[in-house]
This record gives sequence, C-alpha cells and structure tokens, in this order.
Amino acid sequence: MQKGIKTRSIIHNILKLIKSSYVDFDTALYNETKDENLVISDIKLIQNVVLNSLRYHLHVNKIIKKLTKKVKNDSNEYFLLLSAITQIVFLDFKDYAVVNSTVELTKINRHKSSSSFINAVLRNVIKNKDFFKKIEITFNLLPQWFLDQTKNISSVEKKTFIDSIIKEPSLHIVFKENYNIPSTIKGIKTTKNSIALNNKIKIENIPDYKKGIWWVQDLSVMLPIFLTENLKNIKVADLCAAPGGKTFQLIDKKAKITAFDKKNLRIKIMKENLKRLNYSCKILNKDLLKNKINEKFDLVVLDSPCSSVGTIRRNPEIFFRNKIPNFQKILNVQYELLEVSQKILNKKGTIIYMVCSFLKNEGEKQIYNFLDKHRDYSLKTFSNEKIPYVKNLVTKKGFFYTLPKTLPNGVLIDGFFAARLIKNV
Repeated sequence: MQKGIKTRSIIHNILKLIKSSYVDFDTALYNETKDENLVISDIKLIQNVVLNSLRYHLHVNKIIKKLTKKVKNDSNEYFLLLSAITQIVFLDFKDYAVVNSTVELTKINRHKSSSSFINAVLRNVIKNKDFFKKIEITFNLLPQWFLDQTKNISSVEKKTFIDSIIKEPSLHIVFKENYNIPSTIKGIKTTKNSIALNNKIKIENIPDYKKGIWWVQDLSVMLPIFLTENLKNIKVADLCAAPGGKTFQLIDKKAKITAFDKKNLRIKIMKENLKRLNYSCKILNKDLLKNKINEKFDLVVLDSPCSSVGTIRRNPEIFFRNKIPNFQKILNVQYELLEVSQKILNKKGTIIYMVCSFLKNEGEKQIYNFLDKHRDYSLKTFSNEKIPYVKNLVTKKGFFYTLPKTLPNGVLIDGFFAARLIKNV
C-alpha cells in the first residue's frame, strides 16, 4: 500500500473505531499506529485530519445531505466522505490529491465502496467549496442525550457553545510562584504566573521545559485552587489526582499533600512530571470506592470523573460517538466520591468538588443533593476579586462555572464547574 494511502486508511480506521465505541482519540491513534512504521509527519497528518473531521462532522453531515440521500452515518461511504470533505473544505488540502487518494481507498476491502459515487460527490464538493465553507450548524443538531442534559441553558449560552466547539484548544501553562514568565514565551497572561500560548508548539520545545519551572494546565482547572487562599502547611487529600496539575499547584502553595489515583499509567505520567518539576509528594495507587482511607485531612480536592463535555474542543469525539454516556453511573460515582471526601475530612475542613463539565446534573444539582443529606455542610463562595475576568466565572451562588468559550482577553477556556463545601462542625 502506498504511503499516502496507508495514512488515510488509518484515518478511516480511527474514525470507525471512535464512532462505534467509547475509545478516545489518543487510544484509537495508538491502537491503529503502534505496529506501523510511521514518521512524525505521518502522525501529524493523521492527527490533523481526524481531529478536524471530528470537530466539523456536523458541518460535513449537512454538506453530505445537500448532495446525496444515500449515505448512512456508519457506512464506508460516510467515513470516506467525512475525512475527504473535511480536507477539501475546512483544511484546504489540494483537491486532486484528496479525491485521488479517497477513490483509491474505495478499492481496499476494509473501505470497499463505489468509486464512481465517491468521485462524483467529491467533484460536487469542489465545485461548491466556497458555499460549503460558510455552512453553519445550530444547537439542535447536537446529540439528543446532550440536548436532554442542557435544557436549562440560555440561547446566548447555546450560541457561545456552538461558536466554540470547532476551535482548536490553546495551550495554557502555569509557572511556579517564585518564577516570572520569561519574555521568550509569547502569549496572553492569565495571571501573574500563567499564560495562554499564542502558537501551537510541542511541549518539550517550550522554553525552560527542562528547568522544570512550569506545567501544562487548562485555565479553568487552575482557577479553583488559584482562588483558594491560605494553603500553607494545610493537610490535603487530592483525589483522582493524576496527571497532577492540581497537585503541582498545591505543592507550590506549600500544602502537605497525599495524592490518590487508581490508574497506573496516569500515576506514571504524574511521577515523571513531579521529577521534572523537582517536586515530591505521597502518592497512593488506590480505588477510593473499594479501599478505605484511615487518615483525616483539612482539605479534600475532588476532581471527579464526569462526562467531560467541558473539554469538547480537546476531545471532539464526545459528540461523534454512537455510544451515549452512562449518566446514572457517572452521577453515582460522583456522589460516592463526595461521601468518601466527607468521611476523611477534619472538623471545619473544606471539600473542593470539581468536574470538567458544565451540566447541572454533574455540578450544581450534585452539590445541592449532597447538602440536603449533610446539614453540617455549607457553601463557601469563590472569591472573584483577584482577577477582573473571574467576576463572570463565579455565579451569584458562589460556584465557579463556565462553558467552553473565549474570554474577553482572547483566551480559550474549557467548560468547568467547582464548588467549595465547608464542614461547620
């Protein structure tokens, strides 16, 4: 198989795999490329085409429907057209190269389909490319499970969300408090010690990587700990800690941390980052729902498993899959972890509950459900005085809440929810 055909074959295999399962993009990419002899440029091509096919799949669906009624969204024809139209319309690849390679793919058993049909549709796409570039999608085209979960959000929020989901995520890095951001790193400062980078760059190529003076962490994930004061010498349990961004913040604030996580690979990555940063803390590889914790802590940070819809720009496969998130299971796990948190909390202690989701069921409703059953707890608002733009990210009830969007300073932020719970006795 020719090299160009091989990479595009892998693209289609990844799209098929994601469509039919819960697998994420990184896992699918690894599974489909681990036994192939690919160079970095091949991997970058695959990443570019697959991720943008996922981001633009609703736009492409509209284009396909305008051109033909014959294509089912789990057929070979669909996956061939999805990546080809993305390349032609949204990535501006050379038309003839995309058409030729896609037609060649139709002759391979795994992608078998009508060459003449695919060729005809793509020729029509090229003819109307300028028109299709302007095609827009509306909120009601999103998956039904998501529409069911977002009946409460306003029309303005819906528009914000739709405008956001096709944008590539920015890279946000956080510096240790005793370091200034060097002039060699270009971007938009989000705090005195954090910055959103202007350009896409390999992490290892960012200045001062080997010095270990910064780590990668999305702004939305960083802010709840950033807005929490007086952590010096506080005994902290960081639950679901790996790969470690919040742990690094807590170490930087001189807290005494025990980090918990049940996933070995994530812990391995966390340990590598701790070594690079010249940080250390106690790490326990435990499933918190199966293993009892016998210690008590002044602060419990719970970054709970969730639907991850707030990270849709980073994980565009969320809306592409046929599989629907098991919300009952997700909500049960979240609540059980909140129960674990309150059992290991000292008197007058604090729980910071957070999820990379803006859905009410996973955020606000989960917290009020907890408070109804634990009358000895109350909410404590996040301060919004430290940074001007945070004012719009802290609700009247004191929750930290944001959809994926672009802030007034031009920085992209993921969707997120966080709440602080104080134990009153």
